[in-house]
Amino acid sequence: MKAMRRKRLWMALAVVIGLFLVLAWYDGGREQPRLIEQPITLPGTTQ
Repeated sequence: MKAMRRKRLWMALAVVIGLFLVLAWYDGGREQPRLIEQPITLPGTTQ
């Protein structure tokens, strides 16, 4: 009985992780990536 319960727990965990990955993949592809364009000053350089 205990082994069956443990197997069911691992399967449920795998399904939850799988759903999370599918959601992250779908949601991550909806927005266009934006470039971060911001001037920075580096120490030791002259402009």
